[in-house]
Amino acid sequence: MTHASLKKYQQTTRSTAQQASPYQLVSMLFQKLLDNVATAKGAIFQNDFAKKGNEISNAIAIIGVLEGSLDFKEGGEVSENLASIYRFCSEQLLVASTDNSPEKLEEIIQILLPIKSGWDSIPLETQSQVSFDS
Repeated sequence: MTHASLKKYQQTTRSTAQQASPYQLVSMLFQKLLDNVATAKGAIFQNDFAKKGNEISNAIAIIGVLEGSLDFKEGGEVSENLASIYRFCSEQLLVASTDNSPEKLEEIIQILLPIKSGWDSIPLETQSQVSFDS
């Protein structure tokens, strides 16, 4: 990708995020999180440890945003459970990074996929009730 194409892509991505609803923002974060973990996994196979570290750092940052946006008052036990899962995934990302473990990264993907799938299945009429406070 040329520099001009990359810049255009980044502008389009930023523009899309600015126009997105809170529901769509969370969905975009989940997708980017999964992309980061998958890219880190590929980077391990390619012995590109700098890229692996960058992708895992980005993934941990996204998990922090997702965890920080949980509403414990309204979400109750669901929010508590998600927070526990997010903390576990962050810890496991660090282990995967230290051990250069693509298997550990795959485990994390398998933990996150059902959460993203559940999020993506929220009915359209309910999506407008989603708020995003990071």
